[in-house]
Amino acid sequence: MIVSSAIDCYAGLMFDPAAGSDTALLFTEQVLVLATIIGSVAALPSFIEFISGVRKRRERIDLSLEDEAVEQLHPRLAGMDDLLTSIEDLVDRARFPQAYQELKIGNEVLIIGPSQSGKKSLAQTLAKATGMERLITVYNPRDSDALAKAKSLVSGYKRKKIMLLLPRIDLAYKESDPEVLTELDALIESTSERQNVLVVATAVSFEPDSDLDNLFGIKLALPGAEVLGINRRALPEEVEPEVQQMMAEVARFYLAEAQRRGFQVQGMTEDEFCASILAEAMNPAEVEDIVVLCETAALFRRRTNRATELIFTREILDTAIARVVIG
Repeated sequence: MIVSSAIDCYAGLMFDPAAGSDTALLFTEQVLVLATIIGSVAALPSFIEFISGVRKRRERIDLSLEDEAVEQLHPRLAGMDDLLTSIEDLVDRARFPQAYQELKIGNEVLIIGPSQSGKKSLAQTLAKATGMERLITVYNPRDSDALAKAKSLVSGYKRKKIMLLLPRIDLAYKESDPEVLTELDALIESTSERQNVLVVATAVSFEPDSDLDNLFGIKLALPGAEVLGINRRALPEEVEPEVQQMMAEVARFYLAEAQRRGFQVQGMTEDEFCASILAEAMNPAEVEDIVVLCETAALFRRRTNRATELIFTREILDTAIARVVIG
């Protein structure tokens, strides 16, 4: 009713020759202010709902994400001394990345084990052993907002050594939310390429030759780890010979590259070395990861004066295969 009267009054002023232009302009401004107030009141519930949603989103991210100093961690780990000893080369590579910078492998590790088996404590122990300075934990890797925030936090640390921990990452892959998986893949791939970042994820169940398997080059399986299915998938008979030939060429290529950098095979022939890899690896990426892990172990042994030359032994090869191929 008020708006209608105002409009009628405004129209009268517009067509009244006696009315001054200043009076018409003043009344126009008053009508605009009134309309603005009415519009604001109408939009107030939506604005309040928006603000409330932003606050809840921030609270959810805060609950899903933690950024803490590694020096303040006091992990309690029992019964894993042998495991820690067996991954000394991986620890050394993460602690002194410049010594291994020619080796092209991502800094990502997947720890697989039953619930309450010490996976998180193992990850925190690795953070301290590798000289990490900050630990960023995404407790809910199924939350795309938390993943985006974690990526921003990691990017903000240019010179500090960071461990990014993703507990129960297998749950995200079970739910198969495309948006979350895209954000998760981007986070892992973009951060694991940086020398100052070590990405560690944990899983209770693991399926060989899955997206999760292909995302992590290094896997550590604890006793009792649940492995679903087998690593070897059947190939159509008509393409199997071509695939085998291609894989053999890939294995010979990466071995030749290692030899060019000064690594040597000892205790077996080059054909036996390649055959052992081909008996387990499912794709070229696994072949490359196995050879690079052999290089890591050989370089570590020479760095620690356990060997005088860069040698691939049968033990080194078997250990590398076990870290890459699960199931």
